[in-house]
Amino acid sequence: MSARTAPRAALRELLGFWPMVTLAAFAIVALLLVLPVASIVGLSFSGKGDAASPLENYRLFFSERFYWQTLVNSFQVSALATIGAVLVGVPAAYFTTRYDIWGRGFVRAAVVITFVSPPFIGSYSWVILFGRSGIVSSWLAQWGIQLPSIYGAQGIVFVFVLQYFPFVFLLVSSGLRSIDQSVEDAARNLGSSELRGFLTVIAPMLVPSVSTGALLVFVAAFSDFGTPIILGERFRVLPVLVYSEFVNDFGGRPTLAATLSVLLLAVTALALLLQRAIATRFAHGAQTIRPLEMREQPLAKRALASAYVLLLTGLALLPVATVVVSSFLEANGPLLVARPTLDNYRAIARNLEMPLANTLLFTSAATLLCAVAGTAIAYVVVRRRGRVTGLLDMVIMFSYAVPGIVLGVGLVVAFNEPPLLLTGTATIIVLAYFIRRLPFSVRSAVAMLQQVARDAEDASTNLGAGPLRTFLLVTVPMISAGILSGALLTWSNTIRELSATLILQSGSTATMSVSIFTEVVNANFGIAAAHGTILIALTFVPLAILFRFMGKREEVLV
Repeated sequence: MSARTAPRAALRELLGFWPMVTLAAFAIVALLLVLPVASIVGLSFSGKGDAASPLENYRLFFSERFYWQTLVNSFQVSALATIGAVLVGVPAAYFTTRYDIWGRGFVRAAVVITFVSPPFIGSYSWVILFGRSGIVSSWLAQWGIQLPSIYGAQGIVFVFVLQYFPFVFLLVSSGLRSIDQSVEDAARNLGSSELRGFLTVIAPMLVPSVSTGALLVFVAAFSDFGTPIILGERFRVLPVLVYSEFVNDFGGRPTLAATLSVLLLAVTALALLLQRAIATRFAHGAQTIRPLEMREQPLAKRALASAYVLLLTGLALLPVATVVVSSFLEANGPLLVARPTLDNYRAIARNLEMPLANTLLFTSAATLLCAVAGTAIAYVVVRRRGRVTGLLDMVIMFSYAVPGIVLGVGLVVAFNEPPLLLTGTATIIVLAYFIRRLPFSVRSAVAMLQQVARDAEDASTNLGAGPLRTFLLVTVPMISAGILSGALLTWSNTIRELSATLILQSGSTATMSVSIFTEVVNANFGIAAAHGTILIALTFVPLAILFRFMGKREEVLV
């Protein structure tokens, strides 16, 4: 190549199709993720509003007990929920993976339904069951049995444990299947009992799985908005305070809400960074030839293990069952009457069209965007590996650390003025869904691309096909299963989004989640249950397709 043509070739390479895709991906992430986060940080230090100096809002937060106590409260319930989820999730995963327990199919279905059901309506189900005038608590009171209150910190922790232990359950189950049977056999041959072998040999190899599950529980609990606002009463946590400061009926304080959002984001981001460090530190590179086998157990041991797992998953599934059953019962506000009726569905039929149409439209649009962008980004991450694409992958994964309520506040702050005036529109909701759930499509496509050789792509290129034509006609068909898997996961996780939607929606862009939340707050549980049952069905059907017809395991949820 001559000195004259070399710069032209380098320029053509720089302006080629995939470099431009990489540049476009960075632009999307910068606009929809980096800019909103930067806008929140900038607003928190802006000194606007009541703040006399850039650090005034932070000084106010850490000097006023009303504010800093919410941070302490958030750490308290999140830490206790994490400990509880690990304590109940690890044994459940071990028994389900290693023992031939009864009801295994029920357990798998229950974990999936618990994982994807809208947590805020499940929280209100606990009020219906165990509230001050709850069905179960009232019945037990007749026998002189007084249960602990479902309200406050203890109630939030209890519900968090049952909502989020599937993180630990699914990841530990996957981790157990990645351990070779020879490891346990060696421990047994040296005289170790089952318990000692687990503690000394298997448990250390599960550290990445347990730490990942634990920190995902912590992040989910720390950023949860729906459960604390329903069960917290006077026990306030940081996400609830962000919401109340931003949408206060008497005039919100956006600078203080931005400050709270920065603190919330800092904690979740540090937790995920800690998880990555722990996973890297304790990762083991052993190859699994023969996964851990399911061993026959004495009848008593099998019965106890089955009872434990079935009780745990049944308890976690109880709120979902309460929602579905309640939707067919006569209701007078929060009071349910044991008479079957379809009145709740007739009542919502008059007002269902708009929130249902919005939900389907916004979710479908975001899912389609995620599938298209996620597949293209996955290609450059896998096929054009380097520092730049590695940075792109890391930045996209950062969206896991951004709580929905923080992203909602950031998008309002970033796009509240011309020329990008999007606040209150359907567009901003779709974009929020898209950037929050993009990692699902990216990771699913990356996993499939790593299993596919590039011989067919090279042959297409050698025959004269351009990169776009090769990608569309060769690569996409080969990884279509991964693309569909990512799309189904995106749909199921997007359709129940609440916290970001509450910040971004206007009256004409309300979704099913917002309608459910509104009815729950107004104590119209029968109507909320009817909405919730429809939403649970819309959430679960794509996952049923994913597991039944595509042969995926439940671990893809995390």
